Amino acid sequence: MANENLVFTNKEKIILRELSNDARSSLTKLAKKADCSVITVARIIDKLTEKLDIRFTMEIDLDRLGLSDRHILTVKFKKLPDELFLRGLFKDDTYAQDVYLTKGNFDLLIFAATDTPINYTLWETSLATNLSEYLPDLRPSEFIFPQLGFVPLNDEFVNFIREEIKVDKYDRQILKLLNMNCRMRYREISKHVDLKEDTVRYRLFRLVRKGIIRRFTIAVQRPGYGYLLSYFLRYRFYKSTISSAFPQMRSHYTDENLQNFNNFPLIAPISGSYRSFGIVFGENKRDILYKGIKWHKILLKKEQVVEKHAFIIKTIKGLIPLRNLDASTNYRFIWE
Repeated sequence: MANENLVFTNKEKIILRELSNDARSSLTKLAKKADCSVITVARIIDKLTEKLDIRFTMEIDLDRLGLSDRHILTVKFKKLPDELFLRGLFKDDTYAQDVYLTKGNFDLLIFAATDTPINYTLWETSLATNLSEYLPDLRPSEFIFPQLGFVPLNDEFVNFIREEIKVDKYDRQILKLLNMNCRMRYREISKHVDLKEDTVRYRLFRLVRKGIIRRFTIAVQRPGYGYLLSYFLRYRFYKSTISSAFPQMRSHYTDENLQNFNNFPLIAPISGSYRSFGIVFGENKRDILYKGIKWHKILLKKEQVVEKHAFIIKTIKGLIPLRNLDASTNYRFIWE
């Protein structure tokens, strides 16, 4: 039987999808989409926010902000550091966007975004040094771009936007506020940044027009009482991989029969040690390991899949990059 935390009414599904695509949608607009009253929509949003621990945030175009050097790191320790030590280590770390404590083939999963390769190298070397007494094995891969999900940014990302991007101090303040709560009203924002409400509205629209803000969205932090699996896949590459295997992989992620498994996925291509990466949710370990990993091994049999995986135990810093999207229209391959 499906976990009741994963069972949504049609109205809840509509509202979740709309908020994922535009979290600043008005209650009136959401009411029209869900065919119900504004009061009902407000109640549903409050219910879903509490039930799923929803955070209202943004998807930022990192390339337009000059944060083009992005990596996913796994860290395996000989001896595991104390959680409080890890929280203190990453608390003021500008480049570490999201950090998760995991259990499996690796102990930490880190999303990092920097402005230049040299700054990333300096950051990674510093991280290895700070963790040296725990004998860390760091394995980075370059994060190309998200397909179904996104990488949430910590609120300090505004401090290392390059000057040539032409984002002034007021734009930075607005971006930081919206990153914390993108449903914040113009009136509230204007009080925080000491600008007129119309000026705030204009600046926000300009950030959207420039493509810096790709969308206002939600991050789901508690998708029921199940398991969050993070995995990496590497495989041999044949010509038929593109023409046969990849279309089947796309079908796998967009299959309506898998929506309970794939309500809140992050699937993305990476380069480096592995070719693809995912964070997926499942109700039990057996199902999630099959649907997240073993299925790929069956499909990519001749490609000889190599994988490593771990279950996310808790967030050390940042948000979990899970949101509800229409997989059939949002899933993209890198060559499309």
